[in-house]
Amino acid sequence: MSMLDRIKKRSYDGFKEFVVNIETTTATNRQQIFLNGVLEDPIFMSEVMKNIHSFEDFLKLPTDDIYSVIKNQDHIIKIFAKCVFSWPPEKLATLEKIVPKYLSSIREELSYLSDVSSVDRESSVCFLLKTVRNLQEKEFISGFLWKLPPQNVFLPKSYDDGPVQIVFESGVLAAEGSIFRGKRVNLWKHYYDSGQLLAEGEYIDSLKSGVWTHYYANGALRSQGKYLADLRHGQWKDWGRGGEIKETNYKEGIKQT
Repeated sequence: MSMLDRIKKRSYDGFKEFVVNIETTTATNRQQIFLNGVLEDPIFMSEVMKNIHSFEDFLKLPTDDIYSVIKNQDHIIKIFAKCVFSWPPEKLATLEKIVPKYLSSIREELSYLSDVSSVDRESSVCFLLKTVRNLQEKEFISGFLWKLPPQNVFLPKSYDDGPVQIVFESGVLAAEGSIFRGKRVNLWKHYYDSGQLLAEGEYIDSLKSGVWTHYYANGALRSQGKYLADLRHGQWKDWGRGGEIKETNYKEGIKQT
C-alpha cells in the first residue's frame, strides 16, 4: 500500500494528521514528501497544499489567538525567540504590532541567545506550529482554518488502459502518460498547477524506473538520476536554486557515504 493510500483510508483524520506532519517536519523532508505525493496523486496533494501553514501564517492569526498560544505554554517565549533569532532589526520591529504585550519578554530572551543554528530554529518553528494545531483541535483557538476536500478525493482512482490525462480542479493538466492493466507504464510527465513541467520519467508496473528529471517551478533543473523499483539508485545530481550542484550516490534509496 502506498503512502497516500494509507492516509486516504483514514479519511479526514488521516488528511489532517498528514498536513500537520508536513508542517512540522524539516524543509528537506517536506520537499521529498511533496514530490513523492504529487507524483502519486496530484489532485490529493493539491488539496493538502491548501492547508499547509508556516510560522509567518501564525503571525497573521488574530491577536487573541497569538496570545493564547504564548500564554498557555511554559517555554513558548523562548521557542518564539528562537524562531525570530535571525530576523533583521527592521523585521523584528513588526512584532510591535503583532505581539506588543509580550514583545519585551521576547527581546529579553533574544538578548540571552548567542547563537541559534538553522536546525534549532527549524525545530522551534515546528514546535510552535504543533502547539497551534493542538490548541486548535481542542478548540481553544480558531487557529488555522481547515479547507477540507470533498469525500471523493479519498476514493481509489482507476483508469482504463491506454493514454491518460489527469487534470487539476482548475482544468490545468496535472499528469499524462499510459496505463496498462491498471498500472502506470512507459513515459509520464507531471506538472505544477501553473502548467510548468514538474517531473518526467518512466514507470514499470506503477514503479518509477530508469532516469527521472525533476524541475523547479521556474523551469530550472532540480534533480536527475535513476530509480530502481521506485527507489533512488546510483548517482543523483541535485541542483540548488542558485545553480549549485550536489552529487549523491544511492543504493536502493539509501544514501551512500
